[in-house]
Amino acid sequence: MNQARPLEKILLIDDNPDDRLLAMRELAKEFSDLRVSEIIDAKEFASALERGNYDLVITDYQLKWTNGLDVLNALKTHYPDIPVIMFTNSGTQEVAVTAMKAGLDDYVIKSPKHFVRLSQAVRLAWENAQTRLRLNQTSLRLQFLLNQLNVGVFRATLNGELIECSNGFLRLLKLNTPEEARIFFRSYPKFHLSKSSQKPPWEKEIKLLLDGNHIWLMLSETLTELDGETVIDGLLQDITERKKAEAAIQQLNQTLERRVSERTAQLEATNKELETFAYSISHDLRSPIRQVQSFAKLLYESLKSINLSEEIDSYLEMIIKLTQRAGKMIDDLIEFSTTGRFEMFYTTIDMNSLVEEVKQQLISQTQGRTFIWDIESLPRVNGDRTLLRIVWQNLIENAIKYTSHKDIAEIKIGSTSNSSEITFFIVDNGVGFDMRYVERIFGIFQRLHTDAEFEGTGIGLANVQRIIHRHGGRIWTQSKINQGTTFYFSLPINK
Repeated sequence: MNQARPLEKILLIDDNPDDRLLAMRELAKEFSDLRVSEIIDAKEFASALERGNYDLVITDYQLKWTNGLDVLNALKTHYPDIPVIMFTNSGTQEVAVTAMKAGLDDYVIKSPKHFVRLSQAVRLAWENAQTRLRLNQTSLRLQFLLNQLNVGVFRATLNGELIECSNGFLRLLKLNTPEEARIFFRSYPKFHLSKSSQKPPWEKEIKLLLDGNHIWLMLSETLTELDGETVIDGLLQDITERKKAEAAIQQLNQTLERRVSERTAQLEATNKELETFAYSISHDLRSPIRQVQSFAKLLYESLKSINLSEEIDSYLEMIIKLTQRAGKMIDDLIEFSTTGRFEMFYTTIDMNSLVEEVKQQLISQTQGRTFIWDIESLPRVNGDRTLLRIVWQNLIENAIKYTSHKDIAEIKIGSTSNSSEITFFIVDNGVGFDMRYVERIFGIFQRLHTDAEFEGTGIGLANVQRIIHRHGGRIWTQSKINQGTTFYFSLPINK
């Protein structure tokens, strides 16, 4: 904030030398560096009036060549903002009132007991003048800023009459004069937000047609107390460019949404066609594969009585084994295609009974082996029981299969939860796998182990992932070679 400028130059108008001396002595006590110009007649006053460049004026009322009121009026005509103090012993109360109305800053009586007031009056008048100057400068800067920002400011009565407005207000509304603005304000009820049932401050976007062009304005209004009367203070901003940008973004979003919708529909149609094709091909292949398998078995049985070479015998066994594997792959592929088209039926599922049911079904695969089962109490979930049964069957079957090289197989099943989802996990101490190839684990026909190590078709985990995704969940895994594997899958609570 700018500091107040010190008082430097005073014009002292008095034709009595003794009174001038008294005045200067009093001022010297308070203002050590003050320069005082003395005026004793009309000629000197006229010359001083022409020169100007004074900070403050002290004048007597009763002068030989004029009076203090005429001096005051002349000063205010030339320099409206200059502070003036009347220092006299000949004025009346009526003169003091008249002078104050004409712009006099203070009135001090020439008497010994009032001399001390002269310095105080000068200091106060100078400080008030500096305050007015700063306020005027601030007002001008604010007006300049509002004009640069293309913002309109206005004040109106509660009855909808415009009191005053800024140049920015006129410019925004394509108006030339304040009178045109008053007529416009009366004719546009949209500007009278104070009639709203809501409490202030008010804000509203307004669309206007001006000179054949549509513009958007943001109108903000509030209530202000001014001299005991409630008035409306308002702000007007041009938001046309912002509205154009919003419309462009909205149009772009709609276009993107339409394209995404079209692309999604195309992908869904393509996936459906692929699933139908896979299902059809699998069905078409199932019958001939089974026939080949049956004929191979019949041929093997028929040739048992003949002393076949070991080579031919191994060929027949390989044919039977390969047709069995091909049949299993086709059955798994049909199941994979079916789960993608399967209509889901949501119900509340007791995961404890579902896991136990799957475990008992696979008990034959655990014969002759030692297992340590650690199954925690599992929460109920909402989902399709048939599909989630396939999930548990694949995961538990994998845990049993990949721990087959262990003397003691350890399998743990449990769950965790938060506010949005329940996460289930199954941990085994099996052979594990290299996490560098984790992206392949859920791919169809993707296997990280050979058939010689572990039998499989590479479809089971792909099917598990599809089922979990159809439930709106997630599935992932962690593993270390020879240290076991953990599979996790989550199901949303709100499903």
